[in-house]
Amino acid sequence: MLSVNSFFDAVGEPIGKHGGEILKFIGDGLLAIFPMDRKEACMDLIAAVREGYQAASRLWLQDDHVRFGLGIHLGAVNYGNIGSRHRLDFTVIGSAINRGFKLEALTKRLRRPALLSQEFVDTAGCHAQTERLGSHMVDGIATSIEVYALRLESPGSGVTFG
Repeated sequence: MLSVNSFFDAVGEPIGKHGGEILKFIGDGLLAIFPMDRKEACMDLIAAVREGYQAASRLWLQDDHVRFGLGIHLGAVNYGNIGSRHRLDFTVIGSAINRGFKLEALTKRLRRPALLSQEFVDTAGCHAQTERLGSHMVDGIATSIEVYALRLESPGSGVTFG
């Protein structure tokens, strides 16, 4: 548990610092949102990802069981308290959330730590910071999705992924 909590601390701090909000912890992962009420929200998210990846990379030097996989998508969501009459949980739902989770699942297969959707890349205007990986089919989505990898550098190794 210490490793998971250390990971959450490492990636959670930059999320809050850059205007995001962690909604929930899901096993060894988390769900965070960045409200789009500010013009720079997309670039703030990218800054949080870079800082979180750097912090997680420092943990890898201590514990090789830490893996960083992130899916980023932009879209409308529904939010509120959802659940049964005995237990409610504040959350977000919708196809945008589903697409983000599908992108995260692709990180293992494509061996890239942070994958972004075409919609996010176009809105953020961050093409220069990404590498286009082409169209990919994912479970549960009928059409292929355009996938980009965010270029990230791992501290201590000098290796750039993406």
